[in-house]
Amino acid sequence: MSKKAPSLAGKLLVSHPLQRDESFCESVVMIHDYSEKDGAMGFIINRPCDKKLGETQSEFSNSPLAPISIQWGGPVAIDRMALGGWKFASRGPALIRYGMSKDDASKFITETGFQVFAFVGYAGWSPGQLENEIKLNAWVVCPFEREFAQLQGKELWKALLTKHRPDLRLTLDSPPNPSLN
Repeated sequence: MSKKAPSLAGKLLVSHPLQRDESFCESVVMIHDYSEKDGAMGFIINRPCDKKLGETQSEFSNSPLAPISIQWGGPVAIDRMALGGWKFASRGPALIRYGMSKDDASKFITETGFQVFAFVGYAGWSPGQLENEIKLNAWVVCPFEREFAQLQGKELWKALLTKHRPDLRLTLDSPPNPSLN
């Protein structure tokens, strides 16, 4: 009798410090959909594009969504953008939404504490691919915790690894190419 693997939906994948794939180097991916049968789908949450939605999409210029940040969501379907975000309740896991309509995102953005982003592209894995990458230590699986919700960029990546894999601290603090020192 085989044991069913726990779902990765709602978890964060933090790339290992030695990951050099440009698509995922120093990345934090939130897994949105996961099943052993269909694979996994998520979006990178720590790669801001330094643009606001209203600056790049005229349909959003006069909308409550105009000031939201555009994020690089991943290397798949980079010609598409999806609205998503999260909110932490007083207790329990975060409420995570992805693929929201413009109207739903506008409602969520007016809620206190709900963070909404526009993600360009997404990250996807075929059945078994992500599980294999985790076994090969390409990813550190972490819970999505309130204490990290406001961090962005490399700061988020480093904070998650420092907490969940302190044994990687020396690698985290090393330059990309130590031979250049």
